Amino acid sequence: MSDPLRILVVEDEALILMQIEMMLEEAGHSVVGTAMTAAEAIAQIEACRPELVLIDLRLADGSSGLEVAQAIRERDGITAAFMTANARQLSEEMEGATAVIAKPFSEAVLEDALAYLKACVRRPPPSEPVPNGMRISAECLARFDAMRH
Repeated sequence: MSDPLRILVVEDEALILMQIEMMLEEAGHSVVGTAMTAAEAIAQIEACRPELVLIDLRLADGSSGLEVAQAIRERDGITAAFMTANARQLSEEMEGATAVIAKPFSEAVLEDALAYLKACVRRPPPSEPVPNGMRISAECLARFDAMRH
């Protein structure tokens, strides 16, 4: 990949975190940090300046990915996406995140989602349809629609 995304992964299960990190790197992206709690993630956002933050909804120490998404919402130039088995718990607005990728997911689903998210980050609006296994927030869809017209 010519221009890899700088990604922070926020996941509380170590094995899943390592698997996601490996899949991202194999897809040509750069994992600039990892975190297992909301506090660690927010500190990592400041330290490594990612373009994309992939966030599990339920984190260690009883913290929530919602806290991370809220912190990202207040910063320019960073896109948040949830990766969770609890995707149905999120509203259509996804608490400020751009998208949700439902777990479990295959490597192909993750690669398609990353290509779409890269377009969201680098050259919005994405020209491709929303990939299978991924949902985009109503707010983002409306913003992309406005950009096209």
